[in-house]
Amino acid sequence: MGGHAVTRLRAALGRLSYGHALSLLIAAGAVLRLAFIARQAIGFDEDFTAVVVHQPIGRMIDIVSHDSAPPLFYLLERGVVAVSDLLGLASLGGPGGPVALRLVPAIAGIASIPFIAALARRVAGNRAGLWAAAFAAFAPTTAMLADFARMYSLAAAATLAAALLLWRAIEKPDAGRWAAYVAAAAVAVWSDYFSVVALAGIFAAALVLRPGRRIAAEALTATAIAVATLAPWLIAASSQFQHTGQGFWVQPLSPTTVGGTLAQLFMGPPLDGSLPFGSALIVLQGLAVVAGSAALVAAIAAWRRMGLDARRAAEFCLVATSGVVLLAVVSIWRPILDGRYAGVMWLPLFALAGVGLAAIPRRAATIVLAALAVPALALSVVPTHAETTLLVPELDAQVGGNDAALTAWGNYLVLLDEVDPDVQARLHVLSSTDLPWFVGTAAYPPGAVVHSVPADVIAGGGRIFWVADRGVALPSTPAGYVVLESRCVNLACLTVYSRPGS
Repeated sequence: MGGHAVTRLRAALGRLSYGHALSLLIAAGAVLRLAFIARQAIGFDEDFTAVVVHQPIGRMIDIVSHDSAPPLFYLLERGVVAVSDLLGLASLGGPGGPVALRLVPAIAGIASIPFIAALARRVAGNRAGLWAAAFAAFAPTTAMLADFARMYSLAAAATLAAALLLWRAIEKPDAGRWAAYVAAAAVAVWSDYFSVVALAGIFAAALVLRPGRRIAAEALTATAIAVATLAPWLIAASSQFQHTGQGFWVQPLSPTTVGGTLAQLFMGPPLDGSLPFGSALIVLQGLAVVAGSAALVAAIAAWRRMGLDARRAAEFCLVATSGVVLLAVVSIWRPILDGRYAGVMWLPLFALAGVGLAAIPRRAATIVLAALAVPALALSVVPTHAETTLLVPELDAQVGGNDAALTAWGNYLVLLDEVDPDVQARLHVLSSTDLPWFVGTAAYPPGAVVHSVPADVIAGGGRIFWVADRGVALPSTPAGYVVLESRCVNLACLTVYSRPGS
């Protein structure tokens, strides 16, 4: 009976139109992204987003203009938070509300599924389009990117849309198609500066289609117009240019960094092995890398059997990701090759993965897809972020006027966003040196960083509440202070120091 049921199900699915089948795959991808949107605690980098969008609009723009990104993502995020606050949906838009903070990237991630399907369909027809949609729906990279409260998912969706719209404008050029391309490209560059590199790759891909000189010139002009729309913001945010000569957190170019970045195409961001089930999750990520690589190998094998038009379409998808190569070349002088930045420009490869799955037997393709879906589900369900937020109630309840709440920089912003105002006044980053800009210092209030335990706390015998990653001790314990208690949650610990008799 079970075998007959599966056969009937396959037959029913086989009778679906392309549009209906694609809609089901988009719905499945939406469920994966939205069902677990609040499962992970607000993590590193997301905490910067949380702090920024909970500021008054003027302060928000000022912070962003001193950081390293355009403002569109933050404006959209703040709009979602404002609407949820207006409607009284505190669980969505209240301080630290993960649903509101992740809704924009989640919607963008869902929108990426049909865009990737459309690219694959142009290469090898409906079957390839549907397999590409399934690949995009269940790959760990796209699933995790869509539930990460940063601008990368929005920028990736916009660059995919720009690639499709440029392709269509070259095929049938008219004012409406060029305007649509400029709009999508402008959304991309206003979301993330690395979209400019992505657009360079997309323009190079357009030349693969061998347009005439006039159309190629129109494509270049349209791309330049989209990038030029950033000019007013760059003038207003001129302080961001100061970062170009300063240090950066990306590691220098090496075989290890290149290999690690490429692996993230399929496995998503790297994980801390000390996580609960961390070793098992890393193994599952390796499985996703093998599965995704197998799909691309199948696409390479199918390439030889393609006709001229299909091969040219496949070349378009491949060259559209060439911005990643540009990142690697620039990284010889200044390291910027990173999986998150590459994620803005390499998703057209998922279209080729769909072409590969369509070219192999259905059972083999289903196994490959399952090898992606299982890691994606596990990474969505198992906590992978430091759960610093779980320490907030204890801090709110215990930190008094004579006490100090001190943190390592990686735990600071999420606490700044979530603790009560009285605790905020006692909250500082304890660091022996000044902190670099790329840890989000633009969002720090004045006096946020201290180089030692405040003297008034020691003089008054106050307690020291130290929040840091597991295994990171208070850098310098004042004389007479001892550990009173310590409690750890996932990757984060709260240690209370006191002076006996105080």
